Amino acid sequence: MDPDELKLVLARAFDRAWARYYRTGKIRISPDDARPALANHLVQMAKEGVTDEDELTASGVLHLLSITLDEPGNRNA
Repeated sequence: MDPDELKLVLARAFDRAWARYYRTGKIRISPDDARPALANHLVQMAKEGVTDEDELTASGVLHLLSITLDEPGNRNA
């Protein structure tokens, strides 16, 4: 996959993951914290060779949910 195509895949995966995350109704962290965390996660995945948009999207959503659960006060007893 050429670099320009990868950028498009990453951008679409970011947008799809972000939209799905917001639909869950579990937003507990600031978008200023969540957006760079998502971007960094997706870029790291791409560096590891993951280029499938669906896989990137799903992993991005799970990553956002995991950092939401890691925030203080967001643990379910």
